[in-house]
Amino acid sequence: MRFGAHSQMLVHDLDDDALWIFDRGREWGLDALELHVADPDTFPVDGVRGAAERAGLEVVLGTALQAHNSTVSDDPEIRARGLRHLKGCVDIAARIGARKICGGLHSANGNFVGRGRTNQEWDRSVAALRQAGEYAGERGIVLTVEPVSRYSGYFLNTAADAVTLVDEVGLPNVGIQLDTFHMNIEEPDPAAAIRLAGPRLMHFHAVENNRGVPGTGQVPWEDCFAALREVGYDDLCVFEFFPLDLPVMAVRTHTWREVATSKQVAVEGMRNLKNLR
Repeated sequence: MRFGAHSQMLVHDLDDDALWIFDRGREWGLDALELHVADPDTFPVDGVRGAAERAGLEVVLGTALQAHNSTVSDDPEIRARGLRHLKGCVDIAARIGARKICGGLHSANGNFVGRGRTNQEWDRSVAALRQAGEYAGERGIVLTVEPVSRYSGYFLNTAADAVTLVDEVGLPNVGIQLDTFHMNIEEPDPAAAIRLAGPRLMHFHAVENNRGVPGTGQVPWEDCFAALREVGYDDLCVFEFFPLDLPVMAVRTHTWREVATSKQVAVEGMRNLKNLR
């Protein structure tokens, strides 16, 4: 098991002025950074590639569809925009050597419509993920879909739903990403959710129940890591935290008080969890 941190623990969006985050990741003793892609057209590909090589850090990409490019929208142009976004992320991954793209790839993150998902939305998500997955597979890249809590989205909330979704997509490079923060809300037993995902589990976020330092809250870490070993997951374990000094993300994630610092989450969290591998 190797450890990484999400780029939005340090900056909101990446540009050439934000490449210092690679030095920070190395200082913290991390193995990798998960880099958020807000807009594939403005992502600093060359700068990121060079900075990652100099720091000796692995990179993976993370992204989230929004209302304007949701692949489950009723509007075909919005759906097409979403597919272009996903394929744009694949192109970036291929150029910088990122082997996987993670996150809200299935529907619009943080977008609510006053009801649960429909069968039609489900079918649209499957179709888009199959197209994006085929495009990614041709380039040797994995896509992982992340179920999130009911407070972050309405489309995909549980590991069971994620299993059904990726099985329906039916591609070996389209898998599941689980996040202990969201599982702590939606899953009766997070370890059982990991076991249910089984070999489909291709990415993992280690986040405490209050987004504080992993190992200091209510997440059953020993059980979760035992389950990870059982399913043969030996890949990245990524910390995700949104500090108050990044106000856009703080507001978006309803962060109103400081429960920790990004450095504490990464450094102390890694120390707490390394013993459980």
